[in-house]
Amino acid sequence: MNNEFLNNLIKQEIEFSNKISEEYNYPDNITHLLYIIIPAFIIKYKTTNRFIIENCFKTVPITINDKHDQFYQAYYVSMPKYVNREIETNKKIILNNYENIPLMQLIDNLVHEYNHAVNSIQNEIKIDEYVKIRTGISNNYFNKNNLRFIRKSDEIILEEVINTRQTESIIDIIKSFSEYDISDTTVSNTLYSIYHSIDSNYKSNSYYLESMVCKTLMENRTFISTFETLRFEGQIEDLHDFFDNIVGKKGSLSELSKILNESIEIQKKLMKVKFFRKGKIEKLKVLTSRAMEIVNTFNNNTTFK
Repeated sequence: MNNEFLNNLIKQEIEFSNKISEEYNYPDNITHLLYIIIPAFIIKYKTTNRFIIENCFKTVPITINDKHDQFYQAYYVSMPKYVNREIETNKKIILNNYENIPLMQLIDNLVHEYNHAVNSIQNEIKIDEYVKIRTGISNNYFNKNNLRFIRKSDEIILEEVINTRQTESIIDIIKSFSEYDISDTTVSNTLYSIYHSIDSNYKSNSYYLESMVCKTLMENRTFISTFETLRFEGQIEDLHDFFDNIVGKKGSLSELSKILNESIEIQKKLMKVKFFRKGKIEKLKVLTSRAMEIVNTFNNNTTFK
């Protein structure tokens, strides 16, 4: 990548961002962040997928619903509906924490949620006995008749861990823009603020414990190259067999997914209670230990690490 390429890309995405911002009436600070976020996504997922990236930002609007919610600061949602007897989805990103939020946290929230969306836009809908709406490697299940939500699949937290890792890599791409001579003043000023907000490689605070438990997995090239590729393309049906075969035990990915889900629930409870915390903490330690056993077994059984 050189100066000319990056400046041309940013210039084109400024025009694109202004159009969608005008359509959805985004505030200026979000519009200005899209100037650099969208080019970073295009670089991350290659210019050959530029149409997919731009289509995602065009069809998934941002809604500000400021509840000052620190735990669920933002989320991506895709809800099914029947249109002429066919299933379509309404997608959006909701910001629950917006006013007075630090710059890097706002960028993290936007990149994190749009990365869910980008990795869900292809092969999103599957219909069998349920209507399944894909978010990355996980599915939301809906009743086929009335489209009432039923449940999330067990992979939901593992999806968040993978998404957090990719969020960090996309923000690192954004930070790297500061190494180039950017002609647009608004963009260069934003990059200056970002550069001086990050000491080295960016680390997200999202799903911190689960990300630490899965750190070895997220650094394993066999795991990442397979999961990230199939996740982007929406070909996730064989991921369990792939993972279980390497671990050498059927149900290993399901067990890991369930452990990550349970650890999140325990952490939520710990935030709310003052008493009887010791038992919950001990349970969390046991779960964490077992999850790391599965992760380490996968890592030890691969040659391409």
